[in-house]
Amino acid sequence: MCTGIDREVNSASGDALMHSQVSGQAEGATLVFLHGNGEDKRIFDPQINYLSNDYKIVAIDTRGHGQSARGTEPFTFHTFACDLFAVLDNLRIDKAHLIGFSDGAITALHAALLQPERILSMILLGVNYNTRGLKWRPYVYIRLAYAWLWVASFFAASKRKQREVWGLMVHQPQLTLEEIGRIRVPALVVTGEKDMVRQRQNDEIIQAITGAQRLVIPGVDHFWMFKQPELLNRIIVDFLNGV
Repeated sequence: MCTGIDREVNSASGDALMHSQVSGQAEGATLVFLHGNGEDKRIFDPQINYLSNDYKIVAIDTRGHGQSARGTEPFTFHTFACDLFAVLDNLRIDKAHLIGFSDGAITALHAALLQPERILSMILLGVNYNTRGLKWRPYVYIRLAYAWLWVASFFAASKRKQREVWGLMVHQPQLTLEEIGRIRVPALVVTGEKDMVRQRQNDEIIQAITGAQRLVIPGVDHFWMFKQPELLNRIIVDFLNGV
């Protein structure tokens, strides 16, 4: 079935070009997909293919990931949120629903603090609002990998890029519950029962965001959506219909 539009777009954000794929229905409500650390927009292909008959889809490569340039702005979630709005401005999209996985969900939180009037709703998959939100075992692994990349980066330029990307998980995010409590955007917070993110962090997020909903997927880990894409499709549709 023809979905109306399907094009690649580069949008300027500061001195960087942000790459996105725009598809689906030109007149449909906009869904923006934000991927996780070290990934690119292709992780959402099953959702994009499923939803493009009813929505306009914007899938963005995060700064320094996929086909988006690194630029010279600070490598922070605040910067990523500004990049998101630069893409929406270029596409002349006033408001959108955000669907973010892991680091992409953290970007969505920052976006909801930065320009809440432009966010129709958020689906946050495997999100933490500070570094204490990760369980100790994966966090220790991340710290060790980051330390190795720090040493290796002195000998290989490719490792410098990896070090910066992994550094996001070591040093960020650093939001507070007071900041989270200022968010007034309809939100669904989803984690796997065996997620690397502490369930307590997600409980605190839904308590802080008025009206936020919570969903725990039984028996699965942080990356459950890659193994059960049809389940995520149903979760997205059910939530958007409720909104």
